[in-house]
Amino acid sequence: MSAEFRIGQAVPRHQIGWGDTVLKHASRAALALAAFACFWLFVLPVVVVALSSVSTQWSGTILPAGYSLRWFERLGSPEYDALLTSLEIGFGVSAVGTALGLWLALALEGRDRRGLGAVVDALVMVPNGVPSVVLGLAVLIAYHQKPFDLSSSAAIVVLVQLALILPFCYRCAAAALRPELTVLREAAASLGAPPAMVLRRVLLPQLVPALRASLALGFALSLGELGATLTVYPPGFATVPIVVIGQVERGYYLPASALSLLMLGASLAALLLIAARVPRGKRVAS
Repeated sequence: MSAEFRIGQAVPRHQIGWGDTVLKHASRAALALAAFACFWLFVLPVVVVALSSVSTQWSGTILPAGYSLRWFERLGSPEYDALLTSLEIGFGVSAVGTALGLWLALALEGRDRRGLGAVVDALVMVPNGVPSVVLGLAVLIAYHQKPFDLSSSAAIVVLVQLALILPFCYRCAAAALRPELTVLREAAASLGAPPAMVLRRVLLPQLVPALRASLALGFALSLGELGATLTVYPPGFATVPIVVIGQVERGYYLPASALSLLMLGASLAALLLIAARVPRGKRVAS
C-alpha cells in the first residue's frame, strides 16, 4: 500500500483523505456559522428597520401586517432640517479632522516617540479613552462662559465631534506615512522643491487612499455620534440621532425607522461619493 511519511511514520493515503475531508467540512461549517452570526448581528437589524419604515403596523407577527410609505410622507421640516444638519456637520468635521490629522502625522513623523512626540501622540489619543458623555460635559464646562462661550452655538457640537474623530483621522494618516515616503520627500527637497510642492506632488498623491479612509470614517462616526452631542447641543439644534431618540422615547418607532432609513441612504450615498475614484482623464495635472 502506498503511503506518505509524516514525522518518520507511514500514514495510509485513505486516512489522509478522510482527515482532509473532515477538516474541510469543519472549516466550511465554521465559515457558515460566522456568516450567520454576522447576518444576525449586523444585517438583520438593518432589515428590520427597513421593514419598519414601510409597514402600516407591525406587532406580534413575523412580517408587517401591511406596507405603506406614509411614514416617509409624514416627515416634515424638523426631520429634514435635522438630516441636513447631520450631513453638514459630518462633512465639515470629517474634512477638518482629516486636515488636522494629516498635519499632526506629518509634524510627528520621524520624531522620537519617547519625548515630545510621545506626549503629543498620547494627547491626541486621549478622547478615545474617555466616555463620550464625559468628554461632552468637559467641553460644555470649558466653553460655557465668556470669552469662550459656545454653549448657545452649533460650534460646540462641531468642537466636541472633532475631538472624538481626530484620533481616528490621525491614525489613518500616520499609518500611511511609510518610510519610503520620507525618502521620496527628502529626495524632492534635496533637488530644490519647495515644501508646498513636495506636499502637493509627492506626499498627497500617495496618501489619497488614507485620506479617503479618514474622510469616510470621520463622516460615519459624526453621523452616528449621540452621547457627546446630546450633552452639549444648544436649544433649537438637532441632528438625526437626537430626533430619533426623541421619537423612540415617545413610542414612535415606525417614524423613527423611516428617518433612520433616510439617513442611512444619504450616508451611503455620501460614502460612495467619498470613495469614488476620479477617472485618469479628468485628473487635473498640477
